[in-house]
Amino acid sequence: MIAVVSFASPVPITNVNSQTKYGTLTYLYYETSSGPASSTPSTNTALIPTSSSGSYSIAQASTAYLWSPQFGSATTISAGNWVLGLWAASASTIVSYVPITITNSQSSATPSQFQEKITWNPSSYTSYEASNLGNIRFYSSSAFTTPLYAWLESCTPSLANTATSATAWIKLTTPIAGNGGTQTIYMAFLSTTTDFDGNYWGDTPNLSGTYGANDNGANVFSFYDNFKGTSLSSKWTSVIGSSGASIAINNGLIVTTTSTGSNAYAFVISATQPYPAVAETYTSSGNSILGVTTTDSTNGFVAPYTGYSMDYYNGYDYLEYQASSGSGSSVHSITQSTFPTGVWQVTWSATASEYFADGAGNTYTGTYSGASIANYGIYVGQSNGVIASSVFRWARMRAYPPNNVMPSVSFGSVSIAVNAIQVSIYVTNSAGSKQSTVASNVQSPTIGSSAAQYEIEFAGSQVSVPQNGYIAISLVAPQTASYTVYWGSGQPTNFQVPYRVLSS
Repeated sequence: MIAVVSFASPVPITNVNSQTKYGTLTYLYYETSSGPASSTPSTNTALIPTSSSGSYSIAQASTAYLWSPQFGSATTISAGNWVLGLWAASASTIVSYVPITITNSQSSATPSQFQEKITWNPSSYTSYEASNLGNIRFYSSSAFTTPLYAWLESCTPSLANTATSATAWIKLTTPIAGNGGTQTIYMAFLSTTTDFDGNYWGDTPNLSGTYGANDNGANVFSFYDNFKGTSLSSKWTSVIGSSGASIAINNGLIVTTTSTGSNAYAFVISATQPYPAVAETYTSSGNSILGVTTTDSTNGFVAPYTGYSMDYYNGYDYLEYQASSGSGSSVHSITQSTFPTGVWQVTWSATASEYFADGAGNTYTGTYSGASIANYGIYVGQSNGVIASSVFRWARMRAYPPNNVMPSVSFGSVSIAVNAIQVSIYVTNSAGSKQSTVASNVQSPTIGSSAAQYEIEFAGSQVSVPQNGYIAISLVAPQTASYTVYWGSGQPTNFQVPYRVLSS
């Protein structure tokens, strides 16, 4: 919202030269109150400015009211073309966008906070994207007023707008109804000079630049850590079984065992998260284990008590349930000659039901009769079976999709964004109440990325301004980033009165 300012006492306006076309609106009142609807804001809310010139920002989709000179006597404004000169610049604009329709085919709705996975081909949008995809943002509506948190997980074969596949996670804040319910979000392309902001748009820690510099995973997922730096975050409890096992942080988690035996294991375990949830990690080597558990008490075997886990051990993926008695039970194994680098997933979704996936694309869905369901946390680490070092890049938990089926995604066509301001002009009385409308919701020319004058002409009938009344100008920025408007001496004058219209 534009700040409230006024910078002069009302005085009569005389002899605006129609030949010059513009007469500067020397006396402006910027209002913070909303309106006019049935009435406009009271001029009593105006504040004294700190200088005779300056600039202000109009936030996305906000309404700002700029009150022109107060007329000291009743004044008639002749019929003719009203001319408004607006000097404005948009610091960061949405150039184009693509609607994305998300469809939930399952019988139940998605959770109210839900991470949706989308995959697209960046090379299809090369002319709109920055070279590193840093200018992408996601929004919940075509008004582009509410950005959504999003995290770029992968881009292949490299982080570039010529890549053929990219995957991102979008945090949705409203549920998608079941049985074919849909929700449309918008992938917007800002100026190609725009980069990741590390807040609404970020990426996996080693995808671009300094490790974790753009990583906003904590804003997207219900639990997230990228093991940045050299010390373990307070998000974790470390469990080290013996002097033959260790945990180190060096822009990634490294879990090492130098001996084997019943007590040679090491893990990091998070606090419990609301059930149900999906646990995932990116791991690249070792005798890695990913699991979920209701407790941080270890059983001396490969994992904490009561939970599901998967691990890579001597050429196999083992999918296991760890019983509270301390014994382990292998429920499935997959021959795997090389370490399945990539994103691993363990989901504990319902009594006696579990799902596993590894970085090589192997999956397993099974049951185990001894399972009990409760809120649980994620753990990653290494067991006592081999001498090795396991490396983890990040670990996270996210909302469980209905029946563990991610809603489908379809992309629409590219549309060019209209970066404009909606302008309305009103006549008010001395109290600020609307008397008549001169122009309503007229769109300005497209606002560029640098300051320029944007002239708008309004065809209007003769209007009368009462004694001590005002001309009020309303601005609404319907989308994109904030606009800057200028006022006062030494600045490009932003609001200028109509020609052939003012008299004393």
